[in-house]
Amino acid sequence: MKTRLALCAIAICLISSIAAGQQVSVNYSRNQSFAKYRTYAWGSNNSNEIKDSVLAQVAQRSINTAMQGKGLQVVRESQNPDLILTANGGLKQRTSYTARGIRGFGGGMVGGITPEQNVEGTLIVDLYDTRTKSLVWRGIAQNILSNSGNKNQQMVGQAIQKMFEQWPKH
Repeated sequence: MKTRLALCAIAICLISSIAAGQQVSVNYSRNQSFAKYRTYAWGSNNSNEIKDSVLAQVAQRSINTAMQGKGLQVVRESQNPDLILTANGGLKQRTSYTARGIRGFGGGMVGGITPEQNVEGTLIVDLYDTRTKSLVWRGIAQNILSNSGNKNQQMVGQAIQKMFEQWPKH
C-alpha cells in the first residue's frame, strides 16, 4: 500500500510537469506547393478574433515576422492575396494536481495531493488558399499562462516561432 501511494504520487508529479509544457502542433496540406505563395492578408471576417489584447498584438507582430521570414508579403485583403490568415485564441480554466510525499516516522509515506487552478491559453493560426478557398496550413499552440505579462508575451512569441519552424519545405 505504501509503495502504491508513492508510485501514484510520482506518476501525478510527472503528468503535471509534462502537462505544464508548451504544446505546438502544425498540420498542412501535404500535396500543396507552398513555394507559389507570395502574399497574404489578415482575414476580416474572423468572428473569433481576439481584439484589444496585448497578447493578441504580440501574436500579430510575431506572425507577421514569421510570415515575412518565409518570403511572404502582407497586403490588404482587397489586393487579392494568395493566402488569407486568421488567428484565434481562447482561455480556459484548468485544474492540475501536485503530489508530494514525505517519509514519515516508522518508514511510511505521508503525503498529499494539492489541486492548482491555472489558465490555459490556446492560439490557432490558419492559412487559407484564396484560389481554392481551402485551409492549407494550421498551427496550434497551448500553454499554461503565467501571472507575468512579460512571460506570457515571451511564450506567445516562442509558440509562433515553433509553429513556423514547421513550415513546409516545398
